[in-house]
Amino acid sequence: MRHGSTFLFVLVGLTSGCGIDNGIIKKHTENGDLPVIDVSPESLSFSDTAMGASDSKVFTVSSVGGVDLDVTDIHMDTGTAFTWASMDGKLPGTLAVGDSADITVTYTRASEGDYDTAWVASNDTDNPDVPVLLYGGDVTPALTLDPTSWDAGAHAAGDVVSGAINMISSGGAPVVINDLSISGDSAFTITNSDALPITLAPGQESLVELEFSPPDIGTYNADLVVDADSPVGTVTAPLTGEGAGGPIAICSADPAEVDAISGTTTFIGHNSYDTGGRSITAYTWTLISSPSGSAAALARGSSADRDFTPDMAGTYTAQLVVTNDLGQSSEPCEADVEAIPTQDFWIEMYWTHSGDDMDLHMLKPSGTKETNGDCYYANCTRGLEWGASGPTDNPSLDLDDIPGTGPENENIDAPADGTYTVGVQDYPGSVYNGTNDVTVNIYIGGALQWSDTRNVNSEGTYEWFATVAWASGHATVTPM
Repeated sequence: MRHGSTFLFVLVGLTSGCGIDNGIIKKHTENGDLPVIDVSPESLSFSDTAMGASDSKVFTVSSVGGVDLDVTDIHMDTGTAFTWASMDGKLPGTLAVGDSADITVTYTRASEGDYDTAWVASNDTDNPDVPVLLYGGDVTPALTLDPTSWDAGAHAAGDVVSGAINMISSGGAPVVINDLSISGDSAFTITNSDALPITLAPGQESLVELEFSPPDIGTYNADLVVDADSPVGTVTAPLTGEGAGGPIAICSADPAEVDAISGTTTFIGHNSYDTGGRSITAYTWTLISSPSGSAAALARGSSADRDFTPDMAGTYTAQLVVTNDLGQSSEPCEADVEAIPTQDFWIEMYWTHSGDDMDLHMLKPSGTKETNGDCYYANCTRGLEWGASGPTDNPSLDLDDIPGTGPENENIDAPADGTYTVGVQDYPGSVYNGTNDVTVNIYIGGALQWSDTRNVNSEGTYEWFATVAWASGHATVTPM
């Protein structure tokens, strides 16, 4: 029964945190009035002993405490293949402080392999029975981890989930485990690694308790690293976990289609939430895409919903990122708005360099520039009376830009039949006098019919881009 009760002491050390370091032995030389034992080495291997032959090796017992050490007993678990003898006859007996004695272990190989344990009993109260592991022939220790990996699953940031991996002595001899550690993300920790080293007899098991706590959203990877005596060496088990949940951005636009220039939509983000029930503290809206030449911007502020008015026809895309009270940010959410011209005849103009005032001009059939037959900045901001009575065939300058790069817009709801001329003047007196590319877009019935970019770089000059011939509700665009 001595072997069973003594080995139980080693296992209790695993769970209770008994102070064991420098191998199996705890040295407490700080207590000068105590007997302390040191046994070295911790194991003897006779792997090279031939079948039928005998071989001998030595381990040493030393008194390293502050008072004499009484070694009361030395015995083997089985004693069938291994025997021992005291080389100098001192043991069992008393070792004075600083004294030591050698124990010779002889192995006679009669099988493929053997293992045994030599136990040294003394009056060291912390380590009353010290084992020396004996390996003979082909018997070797082995270590198996079960399970071979741990997937902690998906959990919200800050949550703590527990798991475990079992270490199993799967060889024919005891295995000594010297160290347990985590290599990789610090989201994984070992919670019971304070009782090392430990010795597991064949078939014996010991549990490594683990925790996973993701600090943020994302995937986390690490390895449980088990370092054991040779020939086992290092055994690893992959650890994976997911930082899930957190803030979720939900966005949309209402309405998703609006009248270009005159219509207003709202980008909506108030339906965003946090899967862990945390509060959303910030709504960050960004206009990430808009038609070329557009100068439109989202309404300023920090509210969940933002109003928006487009200034050109085309698609506008806004992005929302929400942040919770932990400072975690969501994946971006995108919402589109389509701005559509509602007038049959729609002209847009923008240019490249600011500080160069470009003016859009539209001549009615048989009209001349800079008269009431010409819709431009001087006379058309409130519309002109063209054609039949009523407003539907009258032109309007809805956008006029001076210091920037546009856009400018002119349109007619339902043009009278005839040929209209579209051009651009480089207004004289601008501060920018270099080369400037100007783009004109012509929409017919809400669809882009024609677009061209030309260089306009001479103050006061006109560049006539195209004519638009209307007949019975149909239009033909001809470049000039």
